[in-house]
Amino acid sequence: MPSMWPRQSKQRVRGVSALARCAWAVVVAGWAGVGACDRPGSGETERPLAAVAMLGGPGISPGLFDTPRAIDTDGSSLWVVDKGTARVQRLEARTGRCVQWWSMPEFAKGKPCGLVVGPRPGDADGSRRALWVVDTHYQRVMVYALPAMPEPSPASDEPAPVFAPALPPIEPELLTQFGGYGTGPGEFIYPTGIAILTNAAGGVQRVYISEYGGNDRVSVFDDSLKYVRSFGRAGSGATGDDVQFDRPQSLAIDARRGELIVTDARNHRVGRFTLEGALLAWYGGPDEVSRAPGRFNYPWGVFAPGDGTALITEFGNGRVQRIDLATGRSLWMAGRPGRGAGQLAGPWATAVLGERAYTLDTFNHRIVVWNWPG
Repeated sequence: MPSMWPRQSKQRVRGVSALARCAWAVVVAGWAGVGACDRPGSGETERPLAAVAMLGGPGISPGLFDTPRAIDTDGSSLWVVDKGTARVQRLEARTGRCVQWWSMPEFAKGKPCGLVVGPRPGDADGSRRALWVVDTHYQRVMVYALPAMPEPSPASDEPAPVFAPALPPIEPELLTQFGGYGTGPGEFIYPTGIAILTNAAGGVQRVYISEYGGNDRVSVFDDSLKYVRSFGRAGSGATGDDVQFDRPQSLAIDARRGELIVTDARNHRVGRFTLEGALLAWYGGPDEVSRAPGRFNYPWGVFAPGDGTALITEFGNGRVQRIDLATGRSLWMAGRPGRGAGQLAGPWATAVLGERAYTLDTFNHRIVVWNWPG
């Protein structure tokens, strides 16, 4: 995949640096400007992403990022994983303050690029939560018990003015891991995305894992993490009887329609599938790369809010696009490539918590926060 923008060099931050203070100043200014007028409107074509805050900045201290690549929420806090440091961070959604972090056990070969918060495997009712991390370059999925949340920082309209660079890492409880290098059933070559289908009680029913690097498929596992089936192979064909992918990057379950949504990143399209893997529709395609409504340029991330729409985070177009899953029609697009406020450089993913959306502005090493018009 060609590089879209030059990477910023890693800036190591020690102590409470000027960079950290500057980053928090940006956050403070952002939260101060929140308003209803910042919401993207239905029926618009394309507009700048109206950021209400920008969290983080480049660095390796807690609360800073080095090429963040995956984000999810547990209902109160944010979880982010970095490419540069192989570090998992838990952030207060209100302030962006890092409250817990750890590094993956191995990262010499490469770093994770997927995670999701979901039920613990083996729990029938989903009452206990887990963090599922796709450890891409080690060809496996690591499942950690979701740690208890520390006491929140004092309530305020503004975040705390400094980072806590001395915050020590925690030692998370590893519940299980599965996978391994190969092309056979249950094996992976560069797994990327994960989606968890839950049963009526909230427990794990199925787990879907996407991968690239030759397999270019989606594998399905049951509630005990036993391999069930795979669908897809490398290619760019568009027929339903021979599903083909070129880096299926991210997955999401559309709860309303009971479907699996897949971003086929290097084919510049988004696919709708039944939960059994049958193709329902492609939107976009390798010959339709553009900034036009309903078209995509490296669709890297997908978030399905469960209302029959999806938020597609486009790495190449530097924007977030909301589409109607029934038709593929673009409802609105927000964001432009760049380094300024509300601009995006190689965004990877978006998560929604309450009335706020959080987009990983990956090559700017930050999270852009904007009002979610759901």
